[in-house]
Amino acid sequence: MRKLECPICGGFMEIPDDAVSGELFEHDECGAQLELEIDENGNYRLKEAEEISEDWGQ
Repeated sequence: MRKLECPICGGFMEIPDDAVSGELFEHDECGAQLELEIDENGNYRLKEAEEISEDWGQ
């Protein structure tokens, strides 16, 4: 498990070692929806997940 810092509240959360880039997590402390990002150097970080809006074709 990796401990990564929440970019919203600064608290830490554990991320499984087998997690993949783009995987979504919810931080229990603040309720933020976070997305795991792994760069080309293998560095892990969490960022706020983008909100997906419904497209109803209007």
